[in-house]
Amino acid sequence: MIGLADFSLIEMISYIFLVAGISLWFNSFVESNKGGIFTGSFVFLSGIVLAVESSFTIWNPARMIFPSIFIISGISLLFVYMSDKNKIVFLILSLLLLAAGMFYLFDRINFKTYVFIEAVWEIILRFWFVIILIAFIIFIMAKSSNQKEDYKNSE
Repeated sequence: MIGLADFSLIEMISYIFLVAGISLWFNSFVESNKGGIFTGSFVFLSGIVLAVESSFTIWNPARMIFPSIFIISGISLLFVYMSDKNKIVFLILSLLLLAAGMFYLFDRINFKTYVFIEAVWEIILRFWFVIILIAFIIFIMAKSSNQKEDYKNSE
């Protein structure tokens, strides 16, 4: 790539997904568009999965596709629930998809706690900026949610 940066195609796609997903999510959250919130968070989290897959050695990434889809869908539905806490069905579906994804994931891998902790630490060191970005997003969501509740209570 003209000698400026050495990115693989998957890395470039993952960063495009991260930026596009967070942009769509934020705009949809401001407008209370549930479909956009789900799609934006799904695209953003898919970008994280692609970034992890391109940065670390995963022995058989094809085995992780379905657990990743369940977990990403569960987290995306959790964001939809957080935008409208009156719709408890989103929370229930979110928890079911998260649980299914985690059980499916742990069923497909040989889980060792120390290897898992080591891998999580490496991911934190590699993607610290994304983690800070997610924390900022959660802060904005909490602040916006409180403002919406205060506005509804004042009426």
